[in-house]
Amino acid sequence: MKKSLLLLAALAFATTSFAQTTPTTQLPTHRVHRMGQGQPKSPEQRADRHTAMLTKKLSLTADQQPKVRQILLAQAQEGQALKAKYPDKEQRKAHRDEMKASHAKYQAQLQGVLSADQYGKLTAMQQERHHKGGHGGKQKAKS
Repeated sequence: MKKSLLLLAALAFATTSFAQTTPTTQLPTHRVHRMGQGQPKSPEQRADRHTAMLTKKLSLTADQQPKVRQILLAQAQEGQALKAKYPDKEQRKAHRDEMKASHAKYQAQLQGVLSADQYGKLTAMQQERHHKGGHGGKQKAKS
């Protein structure tokens, strides 16, 4: 009898402690760009960041860096213009087709600036990112 009363008291205490409300933080109602990184980056900022990443990963020379940055800047500006040109979801296919053509054009320009080894590393990095399904985001390793 004492055990059942003790159990009943413990159960009543546990349910009341869980019933207490805790203040919840209000989630933003707007879409946060790139998981909390703030405002979208300008084409210049994206070109600078991408150039820095490629400089590190591909060991770009001092001569290659401004050329690569110029190509990446033009690509970012064109991408921004295409995004503004096709704001509706119904126009996705046309937007994707133009983006593919733009990407091919800038890839050819990069191939002219990079060495064969650097360009091979670049395409390998792009394929890896494509297979991960993201834009450079890190995924957890499967265990």
